[in-house]
Amino acid sequence: MRARLSSLESVPLPDGRMLFVRRRRSSEDRPIVLLHGLLDSSEGWLELCRQLDCSYVAVDLPGFGHSDGPSPNSISGYAADVAAMLDTLRLDQVTLIGHSLGGGIATAVAELMPSIVHSLVLLAPVGFGRIHLAEAAVLPGLRTALRATLPHALSNRALVTAAYVAMVTDGRTPPSELVDRVTGHGSQLARSAEAAIKAIASAGRSSQAFHRRRVGYDGPVFAVWGDRDRLVPPCHRHGVVSSLPQARIEIWRGMGHHPMRERLGDLLALISDARGRPASRLGQIRPGAGTGARRAA
Repeated sequence: MRARLSSLESVPLPDGRMLFVRRRRSSEDRPIVLLHGLLDSSEGWLELCRQLDCSYVAVDLPGFGHSDGPSPNSISGYAADVAAMLDTLRLDQVTLIGHSLGGGIATAVAELMPSIVHSLVLLAPVGFGRIHLAEAAVLPGLRTALRATLPHALSNRALVTAAYVAMVTDGRTPPSELVDRVTGHGSQLARSAEAAIKAIASAGRSSQAFHRRRVGYDGPVFAVWGDRDRLVPPCHRHGVVSSLPQARIEIWRGMGHHPMRERLGDLLALISDARGRPASRLGQIRPGAGTGARRAA
């Protein structure tokens, strides 16, 4: 039987927009809050959540999944919405986990609400260096071309599969449910991606970019890159070192951009470390979760 995430809940934002989350409550304190990457949604955490025995909140970021669009479309704007959600749900002492786009947003949330965030787990986060692919995509001519072609590309199974193999996991074929999810919402994802790519490009170039200053968060930080990541370069870890000097950084050999799909077992162990709990208190690493060598940077 296919594993399922908990059902969607709507969380009203101060301006009337709605943010949707998938939430599981337990007697365990210090819940995990999960922020996905570009072209994903709360459903992207399915396999991770299936392994967990603790409370979690998996968020559909603004413009993705079922959530209303961002306002404004900046990392700080996304972060303000997530912070409002944490406040509305009265969540405290969370372990905040962000992948790619979600990693940049998670960093901004930790800076906004340092007393709420117990620990921060960043999985190839944006915002710690310039991403030239994103910057090229927002140039006027290319932006117009992408606006015309991206909805069709994201609705094409062959193109989505090829892009995933080439750019995301270094040769591994994406699961069919991921391809179904992307191609089934190609037009919506194209609009959301345009806003998010603009935010990513701005986050790398800004004079207040994370990698150009000390981030105002002093709690535990754990950051991970795959040494074969083609989307957010592993060299961006140096930006984490300068802005969050307390961070523990690991480079995982043979991994691309998706640790929750490529190295789930190692990711569960890392989350246990971040929460300061034995692995048995977090969840059981079931067969097929995936393991591999971990190397500190």
